[in-house]
Amino acid sequence: MKTYASSCLSTLLATLASVQVLTGCGPAQPGGGFPERAADVSGSLDLAFSEARARESLGRLRSLSTGVGSLTQVVYRSTEGKRDASGSSPANCMGMSLRASSPHACQMFATAAPVSAAGQPSRTVEASLEATRLSGPAPLAVQFDATGTTSSLAGQHPFHQVRYSFNFGDERGQTWPISGLPKNVQAGGPLAAHVFDQPGTYQVRVRATDLAGGYSERSVNVEVLDPNVVYAGTKTICVSMAGNFSECPDGASRVVMVPNLAALNGRRVLLRRGETFGSIEIAHGSQNVQLGAFGTGAKPRVSRVLVGSIRPPSAAFPQDISVMDLHILLSFEQFGTMSRLLLYRNTFDVPTGDFMVAQVSLAGALDYIVQHHKLAPDQYFQPRELFVVENQLKGSTSLPHMNMVGVGSQFVIMGNDMGTAQQHTLRIYGMNKGFIAHNALRGRSSDGIRHALKVHSGGLGAYNDNYGISGSTWASRQIVIANNRLGDPTDNNSFTGAAAPENNGPDSRQGLEDLVLENNVFHRGPKTNTEFILMGRRMSSRGNTRADGGVPNINQFGNSYKLLPPDWVGPFFTR
Repeated sequence: MKTYASSCLSTLLATLASVQVLTGCGPAQPGGGFPERAADVSGSLDLAFSEARARESLGRLRSLSTGVGSLTQVVYRSTEGKRDASGSSPANCMGMSLRASSPHACQMFATAAPVSAAGQPSRTVEASLEATRLSGPAPLAVQFDATGTTSSLAGQHPFHQVRYSFNFGDERGQTWPISGLPKNVQAGGPLAAHVFDQPGTYQVRVRATDLAGGYSERSVNVEVLDPNVVYAGTKTICVSMAGNFSECPDGASRVVMVPNLAALNGRRVLLRRGETFGSIEIAHGSQNVQLGAFGTGAKPRVSRVLVGSIRPPSAAFPQDISVMDLHILLSFEQFGTMSRLLLYRNTFDVPTGDFMVAQVSLAGALDYIVQHHKLAPDQYFQPRELFVVENQLKGSTSLPHMNMVGVGSQFVIMGNDMGTAQQHTLRIYGMNKGFIAHNALRGRSSDGIRHALKVHSGGLGAYNDNYGISGSTWASRQIVIANNRLGDPTDNNSFTGAAAPENNGPDSRQGLEDLVLENNVFHRGPKTNTEFILMGRRMSSRGNTRADGGVPNINQFGNSYKLLPPDWVGPFFTR
């Protein structure tokens, strides 16, 4: 049953009657700016209350006629109305000012929640938990996925309105250097990730809490193997050009030159700290390779690291590759496709010399490879289980490059410090089940028209692991962007970030859906006027702040993506 309520009082009465309510509390009126947090809206209406709290709230709201806080869901619908001098039609909904290139009004859907005892196990939410893998050698990177959680609360969307608390069972007192938050837990959206550094068995738990305060829990066990056992004996190769093998694991092979490509397959290759090496290639078809460091001192210096081939001879694409603790002078490139990549704790120099797309490029050439080489499209899969964790990238505005580009599924970018590039700091061409968290994405470019973070897609299609089915035209879906530092006082761009189509031109028919932007801290530069653009369907913004105490300008860019179908615009959620 749906009832139109003309006042906030009737909204609450309808809520008590457990019906879905469509309300327009407050008249449309001109306004500027784009406040988006619950704190930017006066009043408070909590839709997940016990019967006693409901009676108390009713008493408090009797005298109110406009303005409620805690917006559960906001949608923009075209209406007839007057335009202002700029040609746009301003509207105001509960204190939230909106501008668009076409007339829009703002309405609020408030969904009544069944009464239940807060903090008790719930029959209305059923948690789900999946892991990308349950075993492997340390360091083991795993994404945890609770997007299969279901809810029977009328109108509640589990991705956006259920809150998730992950505990990785790996409490060692560690914190993220950038956000300062503990590494062992993650709270907010339904995706999370962790790197297990020590061997052992870990119980990973998630609690899903619904709007009524009820919760459901699930757990999985992850077994982390000792790499000294997995790569025992000659499965480990220590490399020292100076012949210094102090601290090389017992029984390991000891060589003075990096082995050829074929010799890396199934092995751990450790480079002597403090020494300099050339480029290292991990061949097409390689599996279960760890490339790291041994000894003490500065990280080993390598020119670049290449994974896979730009001319793949077979469908045996690289799998389970870890590259860690290196000082990379130029770039890391993974040309086409692979699965289970961990790029961990590496330092990248300011690039010099030749043109490069990015200092880190993941599947940046996939479309070209499929079109120009002999394998049929259905022999390729989309890159998946990609982890880029705790790397440092120092770019340059003088050479044509980005700090990082990539495309893939089950894609984790976590704890990195990136900034300064000729173009974007971090650009994601397409992302399915993505987690971008605890990073510093600082954003300084050569022309001041780029972003610290840019997420878009290849089109509106459904995602499929098989490239022959979905190609590169799938929409970006199920992404959490959380607890990042975005922007910098030296950022010379006007927009700090965007999760939206690339632009407003002919290629703007790019879909994004089910994205949560939460608890990020934005730092403004001298030209910043917009913190973030959100454009897609089912998009959430919550808990985001500005370092200077101002209100982040998070908006829909005037809803001006002309080729984006109307059903790919909104709803937009905020709390």
